[in-house]
Amino acid sequence: MSEWVVAENYPKEELDKEGVTPEWLLGKWLDVAEDMALIPERNVRVEERGGVVFVEVSEELMNCMRGI
Repeated sequence: MSEWVVAENYPKEELDKEGVTPEWLLGKWLDVAEDMALIPERNVRVEERGGVVFVEVSEELMNCMRGI
């Protein structure tokens, strides 16, 4: 498995104010992975660390997004 790359990160407090959940962010990125013909569950993860929500994607997915 390739390394994980941070695609987005937000303070949890900011997401709460906007009514956005970590699960919603995960769903958004799972759709992106699926659109790129990658296995979503193997290429996207969302974690909360120290009050910050991180969306991490595989290098493969990030490279696809960059057109590499």
